[in-house]
Amino acid sequence: MKNKLAAILVSLLLVACAAPDQRGSGGTQSLVTVDPSGRVTRARADRNQDDSMGRAVLGALRQSDAPAFKGVSVLAWDGSVLLAGAVSKPEHRRRAEQLAGAISGVVTVFNDLVLDENPAAPTFVPDINREQRIYAGLLGHTGVTGAYVVRMVNGVVTLMGTSRSADDVAIATAFVGETDGVKWIVNRVSVR
Repeated sequence: MKNKLAAILVSLLLVACAAPDQRGSGGTQSLVTVDPSGRVTRARADRNQDDSMGRAVLGALRQSDAPAFKGVSVLAWDGSVLLAGAVSKPEHRRRAEQLAGAISGVVTVFNDLVLDENPAAPTFVPDINREQRIYAGLLGHTGVTGAYVVRMVNGVVTLMGTSRSADDVAIATAFVGETDGVKWIVNRVSVR
């Protein structure tokens, strides 16, 4: 009970402190569409564009300096790009953000890279199994109607996506907080 209350309070705090949509006048957002059950949906073309954008950012990083960026993973959603993992030098962190921002279609870069002497350590590899379990749980959760993607690195979960209400994001965040191994949740969800 105490853990659930703490998770709810943390999720409400994260929703209240969520970064507003940082798109400039040049950025475009995909349309928010809702299926018959009230869930936010995205067109296959938009999801494909996210995948292409993420691959382009990762490719630019690897082409620039593969050894420096071997501990970096990329997740894209609707013009926003998340850089997660680790680099060994502060200038690599700044360079990664510059390279990501230069990719066509990227409007916002969330640079969550940390500094570590061994950026390729297993600690900084995305926890794909937990990410998939969280994602499947969000899809199957009857109280969650937003569309989300998940990145989990070293116990820190970043939620990106689109929701129609802050209450929905709070429910999703509380659900994620109950997942085994989650230390912290970062909210990068656009509420529209």
